[in-house]
Amino acid sequence: DPDQEPVPEPEPDQEPDPEPEPDPEPVPEPEPDPEPVPEPEPDPEPVPEPEPDPEPVPEPEPEPEPVPEPEPEPEPVPEPEPEGIPYGFWGLNGYHTAEGFLDVQTRFGANVFVIRSSGPSWTVRTFLPLIRDAGMKVVLQMTPSPNYSTDFDKETWKAELDNWIGSGVEEFIEDGTLIGHIVLDDIYNFAGRDPSAADLEDIARHSKTLFPHLMTLVRERASNVPIPSSGTYEYVDAFINQFTTVRIDNGEVSDFDGDGDVDVNDYAQENAAAAENLGVGIVMGLNICDGGNGESGQTGWRSATHRTFYAMSANEILTYGAALLEVPNVSMFLNWEYDGVERWYSDGTTIGSVYFDESDKQEALYELGQIAAEYSY
Repeated sequence: DPDQEPVPEPEPDQEPDPEPEPDPEPVPEPEPDPEPVPEPEPDPEPVPEPEPDPEPVPEPEPEPEPVPEPEPEPEPVPEPEPEGIPYGFWGLNGYHTAEGFLDVQTRFGANVFVIRSSGPSWTVRTFLPLIRDAGMKVVLQMTPSPNYSTDFDKETWKAELDNWIGSGVEEFIEDGTLIGHIVLDDIYNFAGRDPSAADLEDIARHSKTLFPHLMTLVRERASNVPIPSSGTYEYVDAFINQFTTVRIDNGEVSDFDGDGDVDVNDYAQENAAAAENLGVGIVMGLNICDGGNGESGQTGWRSATHRTFYAMSANEILTYGAALLEVPNVSMFLNWEYDGVERWYSDGTTIGSVYFDESDKQEALYELGQIAAEYSY
């Protein structure tokens, strides 16, 4: 019957009391948790082998240079231009001005002259600056003309040269205006004792002591000078050889046959060799006033009773001068003389410059100057 309460189930018979339970076994202390086993470390990663250094990147090879065009044959190296040597005259009196110097430079090709000037003050303050400004050079006789009526006196000569000490002349030596000192001229013209080789060396040494860079000169041909005991000169730098067709030995005219007896080529060779043997240089020049052979018909500078001297013709000037410049080691060329003031003794009226101003003589002297300008020293 759905509305009928359920009949309870009969309780089961009571069970007997249970046996006492034995004491429980002690609970063991709990064992500590075991330490955790560490995770095994991973094997270390192998250290990589070091990488080898990278090979250097090679420099890029340069572009090959283009093959040059073959060079043209080089032009021959020109020979060095000759410097030439100083060329000019003794004297030039009447031309010692800016205009006068320009005149002789233009007409004759001259660039040097010789003059005696023993007054240091005027020479240094006035004359040498004028010469320099004109583009000229000068060779000086720096002592008064010696007393030729007696023995040569070298101590007097030295004392006179000492007047130049402190003058300031060194400035003009260093700049090339003053290029030479003629220590003595006409060495065989003394009435008493002529200077010996030792005398010439002594006065040249004195000049060198005062002016070490100034050339010392003696006017006498090298083949006719006294020979030092050593065989060579040490302080004389050069002898001035002044060619004349007339043989003059020790101041005396000799061996003149009326037509001129000295061969210029022999003269040049003889004196060049003598200068070399003596250990000195050589200055050449012409005695244009008195050294001719007579073909000019013009009587010369000096007055002489025993013979007539002649000025050189244009032909002689060029022929003799060119021959003298054929020998080696010529350091200067000086013609005696061109003077606008001095009258020639032979007739008392002729002024030498008038004769040499004639066109043919001018041309010959100018042409000779051009040969000197092309001379290789």
